Amino acid sequence: MISRLVGGLGFSYNELVGQGLIQNLPLKRLFDASDNEELIQNPVPGVKLWFWEETKRLDQVMIILIQTVGQPVYSGQLPQPFKLDMDQQYVREVLGVPTETKPSVKLPGGLGGRGGTDIYYLDQRVHSNVMVTLSYLENLRVNNISFSLINSGHD
Repeated sequence: MISRLVGGLGFSYNELVGQGLIQNLPLKRLFDASDNEELIQNPVPGVKLWFWEETKRLDQVMIILIQTVGQPVYSGQLPQPFKLDMDQQYVREVLGVPTETKPSVKLPGGLGGRGGTDIYYLDQRVHSNVMVTLSYLENLRVNNISFSLINSGHD
């Protein structure tokens, strides 16, 4: 299922529903703020699909692997070489040197910290315009995986 969703990046909500890739369920705003341009659908626990409001195009597929703020965790299959229990060492052994890396950060309000991110571009012959971002907790365990468009066409 995850591979099919990643293959759907860049397609509109209506196209994905028409292909039977996602259910025709309402898209919800992430926040109630009027300047929010993102709509979300949770097709299964632990998976969030992010659509850009203006075009309703799928921009990101996020998979939650470790619960941090009460959200459900994904327990299904992941495409190879990804697995449900990964750390930074494993990621770099199987994927190599990241295209880009971001350092660890402390979250405001006593929410702790995060161990940074590694970004890799997928094989552009197979997944044109798609990258994967692996976000780490402070102990360098993978918290979530996000497949997203490299160039989304909007800010």
